[in-house]
Amino acid sequence: MTNDETPEGEWVRPFAVPINVHFAREAAATLQGYREMVADGLDNVGVPSTDSPIRSEMAWMQGIPDPVGAARGSLHGMLLEIVGMSWDTAVDHVRALEHDIIRTPAPVWSPLVIARAVLESCLLVDYLFESSLSGATRLARCAGLWRKDTDYSANLAKVLDQDQAATDLDAYVMAALDECGIQARRSASGKITGYEVDGEHSNLDYNITGRTRERLPTWLPMPYGLLSGAAHGRPWMTGRARSLAGEGADLVGEAATVMAALMVSMASLEMGMKSWQSYFGFDLDQVLAEMEQYREFASLRLMGFAHRPDE
Repeated sequence: MTNDETPEGEWVRPFAVPINVHFAREAAATLQGYREMVADGLDNVGVPSTDSPIRSEMAWMQGIPDPVGAARGSLHGMLLEIVGMSWDTAVDHVRALEHDIIRTPAPVWSPLVIARAVLESCLLVDYLFESSLSGATRLARCAGLWRKDTDYSANLAKVLDQDQAATDLDAYVMAALDECGIQARRSASGKITGYEVDGEHSNLDYNITGRTRERLPTWLPMPYGLLSGAAHGRPWMTGRARSLAGEGADLVGEAATVMAALMVSMASLEMGMKSWQSYFGFDLDQVLAEMEQYREFASLRLMGFAHRPDE
């Protein structure tokens, strides 16, 4: 008997079945266990290693005469706060996913939408903590994201009739970056396209789809199209749930949707853990190995619960 057959010989695609209560409970507990494993790992890391990128960057900035050195140190401090907030946001959405899985009625597409939030938060952690970067490029990335944020604030200000507040914020950011000795890179039309620090540069932002493809663990197939389809209610995504529902019945959520959300969330947290490890020099090899074993075993165990009939 193959993995795709029932004992009676009927072919079944793994997890392509409606969510049952046994599977939902186990899936939520599995994700909680993984989240707690990640938290325990980061709670016991100690201090950054002496040869870590953060140590070398701190020394580099301390060697720059004030006021530029002090201004860059302040910008780097903001970078650390941004990453911490993004990580907390990812964990918060993992908690939300744990609860969404077990709700009644069973979820349809919401697990994928929540998993997308986990992924995007962890991508920001990875973007700013990428260990191969120089300190200058890292600050240029932070500058680009900060400047891009003022664009979003300006758009919101138009709705709230707070144009002056947006103008003041833009002036503050431009002055702060100037104090850091960070130069704007502009297009032929004069539009800011990125920033340069000591000859090294970065764009204002990054392409989420491309970065997802490049940075997620290789064991997970590229998931962003699936997550985007769920978030935007694309017909190719919604049609499956409608076809499983009987005429006039509620939409039906599949175990496959929950499993995809779990795998995306686990892969995102793994990516984030590796970012913390590489930037701070933390010893997380054992934790990451245990996370891998946990995930692989959980996938097999949850398959059994997904195809278990309701009692």
